[in-house]
Amino acid sequence: MAAIRSGLLEVLVHSEWHRVLAALDPTALTLQSLQEDHSHDLESEKRTVRVTKYDGNGLGISIKGGRDNSLPIIISKIFKGMAADQTGELFVGDVILSVNGENLTDATHDEAVRALKRAGRVVDLQVQYRRDELVRRDNIVDQIEWDDDAIGRNVDAHHRVGIRTIGLKLAYVARIGLNADVEGRIFEMRSPLGRHSLAIRCVSPQEADSWFEAVHGCVSALLIQALAQVNIMLGGHPQVRRMGWISEQVTDNGIVAWRPKFITLTQSELLFYDAVPQLKTEWAEPRISRPLVATRVVQTTSRTAPVMKGLSDVISFRIRTGTQNGVRSHTLRVETHADLAKWVRALVLGSYEACAETAQVSAPCIWRGEDCELIVGLESGITLLGQGGEVKIYLMSFLVDLSYYCQYARFYCKKSLTFRRFGNIPSNQYGPRVTMGIDFSGSTSDRRSANRKWT
Repeated sequence: MAAIRSGLLEVLVHSEWHRVLAALDPTALTLQSLQEDHSHDLESEKRTVRVTKYDGNGLGISIKGGRDNSLPIIISKIFKGMAADQTGELFVGDVILSVNGENLTDATHDEAVRALKRAGRVVDLQVQYRRDELVRRDNIVDQIEWDDDAIGRNVDAHHRVGIRTIGLKLAYVARIGLNADVEGRIFEMRSPLGRHSLAIRCVSPQEADSWFEAVHGCVSALLIQALAQVNIMLGGHPQVRRMGWISEQVTDNGIVAWRPKFITLTQSELLFYDAVPQLKTEWAEPRISRPLVATRVVQTTSRTAPVMKGLSDVISFRIRTGTQNGVRSHTLRVETHADLAKWVRALVLGSYEACAETAQVSAPCIWRGEDCELIVGLESGITLLGQGGEVKIYLMSFLVDLSYYCQYARFYCKKSLTFRRFGNIPSNQYGPRVTMGIDFSGSTSDRRSANRKWT
């Protein structure tokens, strides 16, 4: 598959940055390590190196491999300041062919260890630097973990170069925040199951922007296919209309942070998961569910140039839901303004459709000390009935924003509820603009604008 973009990047593995050659195609990011060859001129040349041990110390090397591991005996580490290091002629990756004339080309790991221990104070090592062996077994990209390890790791037929393929489907790609990356050179990928993450650093902020946009674009395109597959698996019950990764703002020990969440929007609910569900049973058990009929978008971010460096990456929106335990809010961060527009539009339309489907809701309440019933309908308007069915208050539907009130008229929230007529309606046509409070917790709330009365 043709590469969309390729170039040199750095990846963070075991707390150290390593340069890799990266190639991006529509479904995956392929990484290949770049090994520094400090002894290119010694390639394939057999050398004999004399090592003299002193003060009862050893050679100062670690080895790996052996016939039992399908590898030659390879120097895997040289300890600084010890005998082998002081020769200046031995390198990590050297294959030990013999020790004081004893052939080790077919030795097991234990046989090689014993041969080195009994070699005496002066040791003649015949070695050969084999770069391919070092690259094949110690390639840094082989240490990158991802969900699809069995598929993601690939070594070519000649075992010369290790390649790591990172699948993009349902992965999360995000820009690192200001505190973690002052220079703006880093973006991060998380695996679909949320088990692994990969930090990627570019040579400049501009390169980071370009790489991020390319990877994010591929991930977004793959969501269309993934959405269809999810709906087939769920059989349309429920029907998932939109899904994807976002970050939720949380406070941990007084520190504000962003925590990745996978969210899905169905025809009636907004569902939160800690990772991408894999089984039908996992889809049925979200961490949090918010009914759309009781949810609304209350705030979105916008940015204008110039902005403070790093803050331009924080694009967020806030939702608020009425629940049995009161109002619950979530501040959610997305990565691009296109994502922001798509999520907000989907939520607003979803909330309106949920209200239209419900059509009318009612709840007992107290108004001016009297037990009443409040009825809110998209078509019929707002009606407040007394105990005997007497109409206390009636507002026609076109005078109020009923799509808003139907969301909260589920009355999960047990505090006072305020209704307002549209502010742009001339008072001389439909009466004065009045604010009225109705209490659902047992106390009366009747707030009016100064010198205004119901007509």
